[in-house]
Amino acid sequence: MHPDCARAARSAALLCERLGHDVVETTARYRPDDVGRTSGVLMGADLVAQIDARLDRLGRPLADDDIEPFTRVLYDAYRALPAADVSRALRRAQEIGWAVGAAFDEVDVLLSPTLARPTPPLGTLDTADPESIYRHASVYAAFTSVHNVTGMPAMSVPFGHDSRGLPLGVQFAARLGGEGTLLALAAQLERSAPWETARQATS
Repeated sequence: MHPDCARAARSAALLCERLGHDVVETTARYRPDDVGRTSGVLMGADLVAQIDARLDRLGRPLADDDIEPFTRVLYDAYRALPAADVSRALRRAQEIGWAVGAAFDEVDVLLSPTLARPTPPLGTLDTADPESIYRHASVYAAFTSVHNVTGMPAMSVPFGHDSRGLPLGVQFAARLGGEGTLLALAAQLERSAPWETARQATS
């Protein structure tokens, strides 16, 4: 994790303490590489299904300029994905959900940076450059992918700036069905540290 991102999360934790919340440190109950593999299979299979359904409605094959280059790479890679791999990924997603969900026996929300790295330079995550996406996307998504896989609600809140003055975010996640908790917390944070005021103060 980049120090700027860790600093933003610590600052958010301190603000939560000042607002009267009890803040404790915990360890992530998942491995980002495991989540990344599971997410990749599930998203890839769904991507193929959606594109094929659209082509079926159009009544024609996929044209070269129908989708972005990175999407085409994924489509071609996952078209022959065995059904057993999808079934295994679905089971693994459920297991990850159980492990992460157990944390909510002890806490109401989980706080982390939104991204593991500060705002990337323009072009780093360019869908026209599949190789760059493969190299960098999983690093940036280390804290967010798990909630896409498990379906647990999460929100990204703007919080501070990196050493270049670019915005940072922190992420709060809640148990399944915990959207109300997140929205209440978001309102409290916005009243206490409104983004527009914070941005102007550092500009």
